[in-house]
Amino acid sequence: MRATIRAASLAACKVGLLGTALLLAGCGASTNPVPSISSLSPASLKVGSAAQTLTINGANFLATSAVTYNGIAHAVTYINASQLTIPLTASDLYALGSYPLVVANPAPGGGASSQVNLQIYGEAQNSTVVGSVVPNSSYELDAFDIQGNYAYILGDNGNQGSGSSAAQFYVVDITNPASMAVVSATTITGFINYGQSGIRVQGQYVYLVSSTGTASTNLLQIYNVSNPSAPALAGSVQIPLYGFGLWVSGEYAYVISYVGFSSVSTLDVVDISNPASPAIVGSANTGTAGVNVADIKVVGKYAYVAGQSGQQSEVLVFDISNPASPYLLSSSPAPHSPQGLDVQGSYWYQSFYDAALLYIYDISNPSSLSQVGAASLSATCKPQDVTVEGTTAYIACYENSSVAVVDVSNPTSPTVDGYISLPATSYPIFLESKGRYVYSISNTLGGMFSVIDTGQ
Repeated sequence: MRATIRAASLAACKVGLLGTALLLAGCGASTNPVPSISSLSPASLKVGSAAQTLTINGANFLATSAVTYNGIAHAVTYINASQLTIPLTASDLYALGSYPLVVANPAPGGGASSQVNLQIYGEAQNSTVVGSVVPNSSYELDAFDIQGNYAYILGDNGNQGSGSSAAQFYVVDITNPASMAVVSATTITGFINYGQSGIRVQGQYVYLVSSTGTASTNLLQIYNVSNPSAPALAGSVQIPLYGFGLWVSGEYAYVISYVGFSSVSTLDVVDISNPASPAIVGSANTGTAGVNVADIKVVGKYAYVAGQSGQQSEVLVFDISNPASPYLLSSSPAPHSPQGLDVQGSYWYQSFYDAALLYIYDISNPSSLSQVGAASLSATCKPQDVTVEGTTAYIACYENSSVAVVDVSNPTSPTVDGYISLPATSYPIFLESKGRYVYSISNTLGGMFSVIDTGQ
């Protein structure tokens, strides 16, 4: 019986020559199975983890199985038909996200498994961009602020300082982050200088600074936005050249103005109690010629300012307890190119573009700043703005279009959790966090306003 079956099986084999090709058919040739993945071990990893081995559990694995992680082939170690391993490098674990893993068996037969995702988490697990909107495809975005269900965004046409320069501010309904809508676009006088705090909203008014480089059109402008669909100019006041930094608190606006490399820059205090007739009531110089100020924040009776000149960079604290007579309380040398800042509790968080650093200062004694912690960011980050929510700092990485996530629960030893990817070439410059959401703008023509859900 066995001989009969064997003979029949051999008879099914047909061997022939076609040119130089040997064709083999039949002969009981086996077909490779389709692999399947049941689990990964570990199933998730913290962003920024060290290089390590990932175990893939499943069925129908072969010694010739191939594995791709995030679309990239990785070396495979075959353990048995139900287990494989692959090495993960530090670059595989660099950014927050959910990355697909697929096992494939070769022909004959074979095929690819369904993908299983490896979750790379950080302090903000499952962070992802959940919505975005482009207010004007011909404009870049420069600064924004958020209040309630609306974002107020400054934009310009990229021709800063030229005869064709133009600027607008937009009101965007952010009630549903996945489906945001521009509800109004308002043309303003002048253009917007590259800066990180050129617009603020408080109550029913929006405050913004603009310039064309001539004395008559460097303005603090105030708009009534009680009807977000139809903002109306309420008043304005002339300010020194190039108003860069702006903060609004109570009845006062605080404007940092950059005059030129040979001149001392100023902090001006503007009484905005009557929006129709704002007036400068006090002024102080920065103590450094040509300071190009990047950001300002006012907390209580102090204004915290970051800036640089051609010779040095500084972090500055002004005492503003008397609006008519503000003065520079203290300053401290800092790494080159300070950018955005945030102040929470007793700490000042400051980013530095060239050095790719986040510094943390203890400001419990504002007259004597003390730098207590630092976090080194990716060399390709080129940090811009920083915003802090709880124990997490988010930093806009301009060059690699991402947001760095830094654990600041211990201010003396902050740690980088990883990077949230933004749309390619978005070049974020300004961030703001509100609860579980982090908002970002991109400083390119066709600038994008994006929302990240941090999942917290």
